[in-house]
Amino acid sequence: MILSALSFLGGIIVLHQQAVLPAVYWIIVCILILPLGYFYPKFRLLSWFIAGIIWAWLQASWVYQDNLPPAFETGHIKVQGEIVSVPEQSEHKTRFLFNIRHAAHKQQTWKHPGLARLSWYGKHAELQPGQIWHLTLKLKRPNGFVNPAGFDYEGWLFQQGINATGYVRDDAGNKLIETVWNLQSIRYDIHKKLTESLRGLQHKGLIIALTLGMRGDIEQSVWDILQRTGTSHLIAISGLHIGLIAGLCFFIGQYCWRLKPSLCHLLPAPKAAAIMAMTGAVLYAFLAGLAIPTQRALIMIFVVMYSILADRNSKPFHVLSLALLFVLIIDSSSVLSQGFWLSFSAVAILVYGMSGRYQHQTGVRHWGRAQWLVSIGLLPLTLFLFQKASVIAPLANLIAIPWVSLLIVPMVLAATLMLYVYQPVGEFLLQMSDYALSPLQYIMAYLSQLSFSQWVQHSPSIVVMLSAILAIILLLAPSGLPVKRLGIILLLPVFLHRPEQIPHAGLRFTVLDVGQGLATVIETSDHVLVYDTGPKFSDRFDTGSSVVMPYLNQRDIHKLDAVIISHTDNDHRGGLESLIQQVRVDKLYSGMPEKLQAFSPTLCQQSMHWQWDGVSFTFLHPDSSHRFRKNDRSCVLKVESPAGSILLTGDIHKRSERHLLQTSADALKADILVAPHHGSQSSSHSDFIEAVAADYVIFASGYKNRFRHPNKKVVARYAKTTAQLLDSANHGAIQFDIDTHSGISAPRRFRQLLSRHWSREGLSR
Repeated sequence: MILSALSFLGGIIVLHQQAVLPAVYWIIVCILILPLGYFYPKFRLLSWFIAGIIWAWLQASWVYQDNLPPAFETGHIKVQGEIVSVPEQSEHKTRFLFNIRHAAHKQQTWKHPGLARLSWYGKHAELQPGQIWHLTLKLKRPNGFVNPAGFDYEGWLFQQGINATGYVRDDAGNKLIETVWNLQSIRYDIHKKLTESLRGLQHKGLIIALTLGMRGDIEQSVWDILQRTGTSHLIAISGLHIGLIAGLCFFIGQYCWRLKPSLCHLLPAPKAAAIMAMTGAVLYAFLAGLAIPTQRALIMIFVVMYSILADRNSKPFHVLSLALLFVLIIDSSSVLSQGFWLSFSAVAILVYGMSGRYQHQTGVRHWGRAQWLVSIGLLPLTLFLFQKASVIAPLANLIAIPWVSLLIVPMVLAATLMLYVYQPVGEFLLQMSDYALSPLQYIMAYLSQLSFSQWVQHSPSIVVMLSAILAIILLLAPSGLPVKRLGIILLLPVFLHRPEQIPHAGLRFTVLDVGQGLATVIETSDHVLVYDTGPKFSDRFDTGSSVVMPYLNQRDIHKLDAVIISHTDNDHRGGLESLIQQVRVDKLYSGMPEKLQAFSPTLCQQSMHWQWDGVSFTFLHPDSSHRFRKNDRSCVLKVESPAGSILLTGDIHKRSERHLLQTSADALKADILVAPHHGSQSSSHSDFIEAVAADYVIFASGYKNRFRHPNKKVVARYAKTTAQLLDSANHGAIQFDIDTHSGISAPRRFRQLLSRHWSREGLSR
């Protein structure tokens, strides 16, 4: 069963690695081969593998039938649908899931309207689940940043079954039609009552998260503490908490059932307890909105409880394999979730590390061993997924898990129930929960501030990961295994392997995909420079932490020799604060230092020059006259190596271009140009284009951006030259290697390199 489940999983993984879904005739061939394992047992695993491919293809095809037609991206769409999530209120907008039932655009209809993730700007406290609205929307197909490292937003949207994203247009025709009941209506009512009862309490966000799985009220500082201590899983209602509720219901149910012997004649106490455990788990999962992690936890609990109901004494790995199969059958796209790999790996490690051995530890020592097993066992996977791991996670979880699971969670659930039975008691229990969280928060904050609390390094390669998995199997094996110590040697590549190094006098230039904005990284053999950091979208999300830092971690970069903020528009400097908080920056330059005084920047000025590792860096603009304003004060940087050169221009306009032609015409010549102001019509004068004479021109722009960058006329000007035109909206991150032996490499276009069937490229084909 174990090998069969893993083969099925392997087929699903292979399908989801494809840039486009296989054609129907390939699936027909697979179906014809499928019975081979039934008639010839030696091909059984192959049949399971093929079954995984077929099943994943069928489920993906079902999702894609709801795709937004390309024509619907070009204008405003009249739709009717239902709000199917609890709206998330922020300072400037409200976000919610909208199940579109009818959609029309220019006499065209969307045949199979799907689920859309919408933003409605402004305050809209009246929005709630179950409301049927007639709305005017601006929609686009799923789109996210595509970079060498970082979160795959398009893959997440596919897994959630979301077929479009967009926003609500201000329109007189927007109107509420009626309100119906759905599951989210209950959660909305509970959230509203909790919010009122928790007003003024310090840990409001944590309590709501533990009750409903809604984490929007948690402050960023608390998130940072949870991540550094490796305890962020505690506020996600998934396996741990649902398993706890199921366990409590099982033991309480079994005890109460045995109090009346006549009930045991009708149904044995363990079976009655199993039914109660499943009931408790289902109720808590519904309270959490039946999110995908809770669905996985429910399936695992149901498999375990079924073995009790069926009087089967199943082996732990057999039960785990059944749970894996059921999870994949219900949702094959689970393999795209980091939580899927972490949860199943953690359970497998515990089963492997603690079963089949003589257990003489009890109490705290037994619990401590479990934490050690999970922390060591998940280390390679955690580094692979996040490029960082919490060193103090075993200690932090040893304290936090029983504190939260045995004290806080039962208390907040009891408080929520009492709010509807007798409100004063419910409010009292919420107050006690808040008090109980304070000392835990203090301990976690102290641990997170330790200098060694978090270990950050590049993501291991697949080969290193396979070596690490074998190492973990050996290290966690029972004592006495002759090759057990070999695991230490096999684990060493995780710590010793380093990313590819840049040769002397060479460089790597990466224009990261940050949407409508700019963030670039220049690496020489021993130095790193970041030119602009992309936009900040909210207090919780900016491209400094979500795009630039993952790339730096992947490249094993822990110090920046210089950061240049060309000017202080949000789309160029929005990620600066979070970047400085996470990595050491030796020197900061800006064309507008007066707006960055908290970071003590240096004004970039014409003729400033330095050299690193055989590569020279020179500022060509602005000069010391101080006659330029706003965008025209952008730092213009020329980077030159013996094999090629780069010109970075920020958001300068034609006025600055003319000034550069007068003062630095000879220095403008470059092989690679990042087009001024994202290709705006206000920039890229024909004389400037001719003076630069670039072989490659890069437009840093967002997909379907509201400024319509790059401007068509500007693109046409560059198209008249021999330059190859690239843009981050269509190519994602763009990367060049320049060295003295091979010159300038062909550009790596990561949207094409990392394309999967759920990406915009796959959906268009």
